[in-house]
Amino acid sequence: MAGPFPSYEAAVRFFGGGAVGEGWAAGLEQRGGGWWPRFDREVMVRSLEETARHSTWHEWGQVTCPALVVLARSSITPSRDIDEMLRQRPDTVAVSIPRTGHDLHLQEPETLHATLSGFLDELH
Repeated sequence: MAGPFPSYEAAVRFFGGGAVGEGWAAGLEQRGGGWWPRFDREVMVRSLEETARHSTWHEWGQVTCPALVVLARSSITPSRDIDEMLRQRPDTVAVSIPRTGHDLHLQEPETLHATLSGFLDELH
């Protein structure tokens, strides 16, 4: 989208509607005749560049505490990366949440909460 959204409702529809659309639209602010992102695009791009250039596999392999990987059923994470995570740390608990995409925290917040709570309860 090149310009601002004309309304909050238009932004919700653009982002897919429902909880996901509302979640993304919540990051907008009304100013200058429309609804704009609260962040500066160039600052966001610069902040993500390092993440895109830097591999974290070494750090992942160094983690010694119990780990839970929560995956969306329609994840944007490549399956080869998930396989590598579990290969490096076979004691990792991996859970896939049905009916979810990248924004599973918005789509199934109660399921995510129950999954995290159950994992943490098992550690005691």
